[in-house]
Amino acid sequence: MARPAKAIATKTGKIGNEEQQQRLQIESKLKGGREKLVPPLYLTDDQMKIFNYIMTELEEADILGNLDLFVLSQAAVCVDRVQKLEKQINDNPDLIRNNAFMAGKDKYSKDFFRCCNELCLSPQSRAKLSISTVKPGSEKKKTIMDLLNEDEDDE
Repeated sequence: MARPAKAIATKTGKIGNEEQQQRLQIESKLKGGREKLVPPLYLTDDQMKIFNYIMTELEEADILGNLDLFVLSQAAVCVDRVQKLEKQINDNPDLIRNNAFMAGKDKYSKDFFRCCNELCLSPQSRAKLSISTVKPGSEKKKTIMDLLNEDEDDE
């Protein structure tokens, strides 16, 4: 099975500048604005807090658009439900032996990890984002003399 395509902002492989610029432009148009990116009214108060927390934390990455509303809402629901299920297990450890309960927990956990992948919430996704934001060659290469001078300055 082929790997899903990644947003150009998170791409770490080699790609030509022209293709990269074209993809950035197209993806920017496709993601739409951000004015409609508000928690849906069907979310509970806890789910709205989770929704807003994820939004706030991803704001700087500038990867969310109006079309991400549905994934973000689903992620908020999944986080909330997994947390509630985990609390129930902490309160009643015998629930671990309940197959139906654990199947529900497993389903929400899988949904959560899928949402994490879609929204770049995992450490691996964030690492890829950081790699893609560092411009190759933006830092001046140090010469041997620069390194020797740094050592002398430390003494």
